[in-house]
Amino acid sequence: MQLNGKAVDEIIVKEKEDLANDRLAAVGQIAAGIAHEVRNPLASVKGFLQLLKEEQPHEYLDIAYEQLENALDTMQNLLNVSKPDMEDEKYYPINLSSELESILYLFQDKVYEVQVNKEFRDVHTTIYGKKNQLKKALFNLLKNAFEAIKGTGSITIKHFVDQNQLVISISDTGVGVPKDKLKLLGTPFSHQKNQVQVWG
Repeated sequence: MQLNGKAVDEIIVKEKEDLANDRLAAVGQIAAGIAHEVRNPLASVKGFLQLLKEEQPHEYLDIAYEQLENALDTMQNLLNVSKPDMEDEKYYPINLSSELESILYLFQDKVYEVQVNKEFRDVHTTIYGKKNQLKKALFNLLKNAFEAIKGTGSITIKHFVDQNQLVISISDTGVGVPKDKLKLLGTPFSHQKNQVQVWG
């Protein structure tokens, strides 16, 4: 069977698109690997800077700390957008209270200024879901909550069962989302105050 000119052109375009997508995926994996390796030592330096700021306050330390935070945020954003969505990920039983505890550990450098109130009930309840996608969603919600707070403030995390539904609520005392930024919600590198429910 012979293909007409239009069909050949469509095949060529499809092959080019597939090749471009493969290259983007490869670049994303490389970028994520580099970002991960760079982020870990920067996080350690940030912890030491925090201790120095408490022992010997100095404006230069404040500047260094702020710039290091910006670098870490950039690394984390790069990690978030470089990782695949894992649509083919299988469903597994998940204890979300344990996952929340492990994710909160990643924000230990923030607890000096932000108070975290945990209201966890029904902690032995499990749900079935795509674990990595849920962890990514919860991480982003907590990250946005911390970033919404300028200076001191608090974040309240609730975990409870209501009418056979497992509810996760994350709220903060931050500035919220300006009206002119609402249209940016859901786009990479945008910041927002969030509240989410997860049903099991």
